[in-house]
Amino acid sequence: MGFLNTPAPYVLAGLILYFITYMTYSRYIDRKIWQADPNRPTPAKMYFDGVEYFPVSKYVLFGYQFKSVAALGPIVGPLTAVLFYGWVPALLWVIFGNMFIGWVQDYSAMMMSVRNEGRSMGPITYKLLGGRARTILLVYLVFYLIIITAVFEWTIVDVLNRVTGTFEAVLFVLLGGILFGQMVFRLKWDVLRSTIIALLIVLVGYFLVAFVPAIRVPPVNFLDNPSFLQQFAPYAGGANPAALTWPGTNTALFWIVIISILYFAAAVTTMPKFLLPTVYVGYLPSIIALVLVLIAAIFSPLTGLTIQQTAIKALYVNPLVNPQGGPIWPILFVTIACGAISGWHSLISSGLSSKQLEYETDALPVGGGAMMTEGAVALSSIAAMMVLATPPAGAAAYVQGATTLTSKLLNVPPIFMNLLYGIFVTVMGLITSMLFVRVFRLTMAELFEGSILGNKYVSTIIILILAGFLAFVGSWTNLWIFFGGTNQLLAALALLLVAIFLASQKRPSAYTFIPGIFMAITTLAALAWETYVYGLYALMGKPIGVQAAAAKIYGAALPQVSNYISAAFGALLLVLGIIMTYYLIAGWVKYRREARK
Repeated sequence: MGFLNTPAPYVLAGLILYFITYMTYSRYIDRKIWQADPNRPTPAKMYFDGVEYFPVSKYVLFGYQFKSVAALGPIVGPLTAVLFYGWVPALLWVIFGNMFIGWVQDYSAMMMSVRNEGRSMGPITYKLLGGRARTILLVYLVFYLIIITAVFEWTIVDVLNRVTGTFEAVLFVLLGGILFGQMVFRLKWDVLRSTIIALLIVLVGYFLVAFVPAIRVPPVNFLDNPSFLQQFAPYAGGANPAALTWPGTNTALFWIVIISILYFAAAVTTMPKFLLPTVYVGYLPSIIALVLVLIAAIFSPLTGLTIQQTAIKALYVNPLVNPQGGPIWPILFVTIACGAISGWHSLISSGLSSKQLEYETDALPVGGGAMMTEGAVALSSIAAMMVLATPPAGAAAYVQGATTLTSKLLNVPPIFMNLLYGIFVTVMGLITSMLFVRVFRLTMAELFEGSILGNKYVSTIIILILAGFLAFVGSWTNLWIFFGGTNQLLAALALLLVAIFLASQKRPSAYTFIPGIFMAITTLAALAWETYVYGLYALMGKPIGVQAAAAKIYGAALPQVSNYISAAFGALLLVLGIIMTYYLIAGWVKYRREARK
């Protein structure tokens, strides 16, 4: 029983099943369904422009793809699911969801885009289903990207504020990324040498912050008076309110402005100069930190760390007690919004990475392999949560759990590992959310072609203002739940779109259509539930969670208005999702009939 009472057997089981899936099922699909051909020219070679289209080594592109798709979702989602429902339901969904749905979406969306000249989902939808379906999809994406940016923005603000020194270390990651881009794309240095130099820069930043405490500035809540923050004590759950992050404060506004500047640069500069190399270099410390947690979990029988969480806690969580709760189906499947499957990945696979794929045969290791690796992130998150008896809220639980596992294994002071995982969580969120803003800018350009709203500067400023406002007033708390539902619904739409494309090519499509239907039913049910719950909170005039802090500063009306807006967002996205699902199913039936003639 001792071995079974540690995270080791469950993490090992997940990793082995992922490996078997990659070596058998995914290779079968690659060989039999798509028939990937290394001699067929890819869009990166056919339309080379050095800005959006350019071939990249599969090793670099894997790092870019992994860091682009693996953000805070596979960390925060499993943590929350374990907290609400127990670690067994969370573990089962992370393992089997990824084996049969997650990698299927990422890889298939990439191949669909490659076979369509590197086009994103919008133009492919137009080609297969017409202009109305394309417009509905793009409108859906606009609202989805505002939501996802707001929730990530706040989570990053919280870590930057509470783990001092994280921002300085992240600056070294960004510097390493910029220099890596110059070395590889401008000076034409080889990837290995450039990677080593970039990694050294990242390590210099980490050790500098770790061993020179004096440079860990600014301190927590440095723009707000501690006595002012004491008024939030009733909402702090017994913790010191001066050590937490609160919506509506000057410090929160400062970090939102800093993050917005980085978002703006990522959205308007050319890919090789900033975004692609930065994402790749951000992947380097992330993968090191991830591997350390997995090893520490596997060796937990030797370090003596046992499972502190309940295996199965509840099948229903009352949303009036916890607004993020609900019935285990469908809420668990959207609470873990990444790690098992994520709609965001389809945008990366089809809109960005497909334009840099050097060979068609790279799609499986890049698209499918990166998703399997993200599954490992989710496993590490569950393991980190397992060893905590009283975990803190949000991403901080991952920092604490990972620190507990690794500091015990390496026998080093927890402060060093705490800083490493603070950087890990920030990089995971910041680097990926820079992509949200860029994809929003590209989506607006498609939706408002020829209009001022499609201008890259105007559209970028629009999302920065909207997402920044929602993060600042605390609306991210309820938007996080909508993020899960909308994100997973986007995955369903992507799977169904791939099924239509395969049917149009007279190829087998059941392997994406069946998971697509399951995800569509599940996520539409989740969106309906979430809209009901948050509409109820708005009608009751009751603030949600830390919104109480913003209500205390600016009055109860402000969060109530934002809750009405959030409920309206949910209703709109639910209607759009139902219409889009109808179009996709009808399209699949139509192409299947034509294929049989």
